[in-house]
Amino acid sequence: MTYPPPGGENPQYQLQPEPQQPSDPYSQGYNTPPPPTNYYQQQPGYSQPQMQPPPQQPQYSQPPMGTPPMGVQPGPYPSAPGTVLPPPIPPAKQGGNLGVILAVVVGLVVVLGVAAVLLIPKLTGDEDDPQAGGDPETSASDDPEPSDEPSQEASEEPTDDGGDSGATMEGWGTPVSSDDFEANSPEGAALTYRLASDTDDDAALQSVVCASPSDNMQFDVDWELEYEGGNFGFLLWSMSKEVSGATQVWVGWTMDDLPPDTQDDLDSGYTFTAVEESGAWKLCDVEY
Repeated sequence: MTYPPPGGENPQYQLQPEPQQPSDPYSQGYNTPPPPTNYYQQQPGYSQPQMQPPPQQPQYSQPPMGTPPMGVQPGPYPSAPGTVLPPPIPPAKQGGNLGVILAVVVGLVVVLGVAAVLLIPKLTGDEDDPQAGGDPETSASDDPEPSDEPSQEASEEPTDDGGDSGATMEGWGTPVSSDDFEANSPEGAALTYRLASDTDDDAALQSVVCASPSDNMQFDVDWELEYEGGNFGFLLWSMSKEVSGATQVWVGWTMDDLPPDTQDDLDSGYTFTAVEESGAWKLCDVEY
């Protein structure tokens, strides 16, 4: 272990005195005077370079419109390989189609005018009018001449008594109304049956039924005896005809209370089959 020398100081680490700075920094080591205060002043032996003017740009003249640039050939430019350009569109001709358009318009006007002259009289019906330009002789000849002969149309009005109306449909006899009929007849038996069913006269209803009625006839009889009638008071009509040796009788009412004259009138009533038993007409079958 080393100890410091006597005195407690190490001569290697003793502080040295600071050198004295000169009062004028230019007095030591500088033999030249200080630089001038204006650095932009021209120094001796220095010459300022002369400024050269910029080079002049070449002036180009503007080519007229429509001309290709210099070095470019006029005409269609070549296309890329593998592509085909359409041919150039020719310039449109000014006023070339004006005459054609005017001719078409004038032709349409003429055609429409002729069509209007021909069709308007037919639509209005004035072609026979003398004031509208028609032929008076033609219009006069078209009028029918009055005839002095009386009309030969037959007007047969049916009567309510049923005696003078005659046969209205093929095969059927004279219609008989419920206001005036003969009781002992096919028509009388059918009218008696329907009037008795409306007024709930069971005795009169059973008196015109035969001894052996059909199932349909017996069902209708039982129905009329069980339920009450409407007693509407309608005017009834009846007429008969022969079919394969049997007598069929129709009975019913019409919308206008006139004798039946069409098949539609017969569809709204009853059709009975009448037989004569012991001198009296009876009903044995019915169809609706």
